[in-house]
Amino acid sequence: MNNILFSIAALLLLAGCSNNVDFSIDNPTDAAIKLQIDQTDYEIPANQSKKITLKAGEHSMDAPVAGKIKFIVYAERKGGLINPTLSDYVIVSVAYVTGEEKLKNFRPGGGGPFKLDGVPFSGPFKLVNGLFIENDWRFGVREPFPTSLQGYDPGGGGNIYSKLFTAADFVRYFESESEQAGFFEKHRQHIVSAPRKPVAPAPLPDFADPQLQSASLKLRELYQRYQQAVTPDEQKQLQSERHKLTMEFVSLSARRLGNSPAQENDKYNKFITQIGTVLGSSALVKAP
Repeated sequence: MNNILFSIAALLLLAGCSNNVDFSIDNPTDAAIKLQIDQTDYEIPANQSKKITLKAGEHSMDAPVAGKIKFIVYAERKGGLINPTLSDYVIVSVAYVTGEEKLKNFRPGGGGPFKLDGVPFSGPFKLVNGLFIENDWRFGVREPFPTSLQGYDPGGGGNIYSKLFTAADFVRYFESESEQAGFFEKHRQHIVSAPRKPVAPAPLPDFADPQLQSASLKLRELYQRYQQAVTPDEQKQLQSERHKLTMEFVSLSARRLGNSPAQENDKYNKFITQIGTVLGSSALVKAP
C-alpha cells in the first residue's frame, strides 16, 4: 500500500495525572445498543460513539454481548475505547513526512497478519477486539484520517501516527488505498464466528529454570495484586514498585537465558510483554 506525501505536525499526547479516565463507548453495528455501567443506562445509536469519564476503581457493566462483568479502571492512564459488542477494529499506522525523501526513515509497524471474515490482511495494521481497547492512536474511530498535518517540525522530518478503524471502515480504507474496489466482498467467506466473551488477563507463563522461576515470584505477585487494586493509591504504589522489580528480573534473566532453549526465551518474552500490557492498561476485566 502506497503512502501519500504528508506534512508533519509536532503533536504531544500526554497521559493525564488524574484519577479520572476518559473512554469512548463505541457501537460499530447497524442497530442501536443499550448497556449499563454502574447502574447508569446508555443507548449508543448505530455507528456512533459516546464519551464517558470513569473514576479509578471497580465498576460494573451489563451489555448484551459482553454480559455482566466487573472491571477496574486505573489511575493516570490514557483511556481508550469500550467495545461492548466485542467487534473487530483495526489500528492503521502511517508515516507523515515533510518530504518524499524522508519516507525511508519511517517504517510504520503492525500487529502481524490477520483475517477479517476469512480475508487475510498484512501491513502496518493491528487487529484488536477486546472489551477495552487501549488508546494507541492519534485519530479516533469517529475522526477522519487526514492526508496532511500542518505544524512545526522539530527537525526529524516526520513521524508515525495511527488511526482506529471499525472493521467495515478499514475495508473501505484498504480498498481505496490499494485501488482494489470490491476486494473484500469478492474474497470474504461469510464465516459464523463463535461468540466472544470478555476475559481477564491470562496467567503468566512458568519457567523451567528454577532460578528464573524463583526470581519471577515478586513480579508475579505484583501482577496479581494489580488486577485486584481498586484504589488509586494502591494502583500508583504498585506502578512505582514495578520498575525496580522488573530491572532486577531482567538483570538475572540476561545471565540465565544465554544458554537456555528457545522455548524458555519465548516464555521470557511473553512474561515481560504480559506484565507491560496489564500494568499499562486503562481498564481490565476483573477475574471472578
